[in-house]
Amino acid sequence: MILEHIYDLALPRLAGKNIREVMIGLNLIAVELDGGAIGVTYVLKKEIDHACMALPQAGSLVGMPAGEIAGWALQSKNVIAVAIGLAVLNSVAEFDKLKQDNQSNGVDAALSVEVKPTDTIGIVGNIRPLIADLKNKVQRLLIFERGEGNHGQVNPESAEPELLPECQVVYISSTSLINNTLEDVLNYCTGARDVVMVGSSTPLYPDAFRGSRVTVLSGTNWLPSNRDAIFSGISQCAGIQHLIKYGQKMSVKVPGA
Repeated sequence: MILEHIYDLALPRLAGKNIREVMIGLNLIAVELDGGAIGVTYVLKKEIDHACMALPQAGSLVGMPAGEIAGWALQSKNVIAVAIGLAVLNSVAEFDKLKQDNQSNGVDAALSVEVKPTDTIGIVGNIRPLIADLKNKVQRLLIFERGEGNHGQVNPESAEPELLPECQVVYISSTSLINNTLEDVLNYCTGARDVVMVGSSTPLYPDAFRGSRVTVLSGTNWLPSNRDAIFSGISQCAGIQHLIKYGQKMSVKVPGA
């Protein structure tokens, strides 16, 4: 699994680090480590099992070893716990190294790969800003959303095996790592020349995606200097459109892709 590769790469960077703060909002989750590193992930509100909303460790997360919490991304069946674990993994990506490797900083996901007017484009996740960027620029735009019926522009998840092979470029919400659907989606991207992981939940670990059909990771480096604004915003139900100014967008090519 890709998440296991990410965990293996992150674990040495988490050694000796503990959780300083956790903020769980209605839309986003932020985790801060005691060294100041910050990771942010989405809250999958539609997939929360209301019988299991409360975490057994609630009230005791601060001070826990970061490596232990990161393991929740692999082990937990609670989407909130998985998202917290992924936020920890995201916080210690090697951002400085990625910048030195001349990756594309400040680039939106829609601009991270070439899109042609004749293309059929797939978007896994109803990502409205991305849809707005690509609308009327391509021949066909196919949007997929878990739990949605087949209406308007939005196709249900069950249509992915049939329609995704027709796409030349596919953008996948990185919440697919939280609900454990990413590997299945990638199996359907047989005709894609580019597959882009998008959203704040995107782990910027290009080596972990080697050989996976993913060609570009489009995520965010959340700047510790903006820590107070990030946590305050999330506590007040801010969405990514409110907070993105406190981070640095990064688009990273996957080696060998």
